[in-house]
Amino acid sequence: PGSESECIGHFKLIFSLLRVHGAGQVQQLALEVVNIVTSNQDCVNNIAESMVLSNLLALLHSLPSSRQLVLETLYALTSSTKIIKEAMAKGALIYLLDMFCNSTHPQVRAQTAELFAKMTADKLIGPKVRITLMKFLPSVFMDAMRDNPEAAVHIFEGTHENPELIWNDSSRDKVSTTVREMMLEHFKNQRDNPDVNWKLPEDFAVVFGEAEGELAVGGVFLRIFIAQPAWVLRKPREFLIALLEKLTELLEKNNPHGETLETLTTATVCLFSAQPQLADQVPPLGHLPKVIQAMNHRNNAIPKSAIRVIHALSENELCVRAMASLETIGPLMNGMKKRPDTIGLGCEAINRMFQKEQNELVAQALKADLVPYLLKLLEGIGLENLDSPAATKAQIVKALKAMTRSLQHGEQVNEILSRSSVWSAFKDQKHDLFISESQTAGYLTGPGVAGYLTAGTSSSVMSNLPPPVDHEAGDVGFQT
Repeated sequence: PGSESECIGHFKLIFSLLRVHGAGQVQQLALEVVNIVTSNQDCVNNIAESMVLSNLLALLHSLPSSRQLVLETLYALTSSTKIIKEAMAKGALIYLLDMFCNSTHPQVRAQTAELFAKMTADKLIGPKVRITLMKFLPSVFMDAMRDNPEAAVHIFEGTHENPELIWNDSSRDKVSTTVREMMLEHFKNQRDNPDVNWKLPEDFAVVFGEAEGELAVGGVFLRIFIAQPAWVLRKPREFLIALLEKLTELLEKNNPHGETLETLTTATVCLFSAQPQLADQVPPLGHLPKVIQAMNHRNNAIPKSAIRVIHALSENELCVRAMASLETIGPLMNGMKKRPDTIGLGCEAINRMFQKEQNELVAQALKADLVPYLLKLLEGIGLENLDSPAATKAQIVKALKAMTRSLQHGEQVNEILSRSSVWSAFKDQKHDLFISESQTAGYLTGPGVAGYLTAGTSSSVMSNLPPPVDHEAGDVGFQT
């Protein structure tokens, strides 16, 4: 120890010994020297200045017996950003990818994963390393390499179809073969000219046939996510942002692709259903005004999509507070009128909003003439095509009652209601029976038995007597 600094200034010579192909013993000894000096920061800096890394990288292919030592040496050297930069230029990633994908030695593969994790963690070059790796492997692998290198190898060798990864024998073979071919070509070029650089073509990407045609947003395959909404996402917030970005982009178009809009909307609703706490993050992200505005859109498909999202967010206190500060009720009414098939969802959303007791929403409702509109629905006008008009009427009654509790505007609401004959018929009824949660489509469904609300305040009182006993012929004591 301490004598490492004697090597400073001689690294071009020492590293040149790594290129003496056919003299494995010489290469091995030179490698051991390099490995030892990496513990000295001055030596690492001098190696970085010497620009000799290509000789070390080539050993990963040409000296199989020393791979672990090469990887260990590279791991120590990559504490220098300058060396990572040189490693990138000299093809380190293609050599290392070949180790990760094609080596038969588990330890070599795990070490490679560890080295990738260290390189991607570099503040300056790390993002570039990650982007390059993602041309070959799905991003799940980079996260696994960081968290657990051995697990990354297991994932690579496994078969997966989940919201974040579609991976099987075919995709694995495709990546492994592509990597091997590219590595061999680069090795040959580098052997002929140690100064040659490695660069991916701009449009290069390994296309995994299985993932082709899948709609993916924020690294999540939406079709599979909709089927498995309880899947624990690695980056739920990033997914939420990407999803809302994509969705609002479509909502602002005149003629968005119908199936894509449907898939994005369903995925958004599924996300809030599976992870309700994520809705807290929606108001500060700034997408809410666009979703609300979309309920006014001329294209009929768009208001429906927006109403489904508003319905999903209407259970969240912070979202409702944000809706109260925006013009929400008018657009929601417009959307419901344009798409009568969303009236059930819309009424449930309205009820949820008013249960949160936001005075501004009641003011909006009065301004938009929501009360007369809801009373008309209560008469049954406009509910003809709903699966469960009774449940929707129940939501309307609860919403109207909640509005009357507003300290500022309750009297005005009561005044309108007092002039309504239909209201006097419904106001005293108990409506909870008619409301049941339906997770699939988000529509309210009524009870299994016919469940229309009936007028008046009468209630049927059950008899205190036990029900009569039916006697079958032949029973003891049966009399005719």
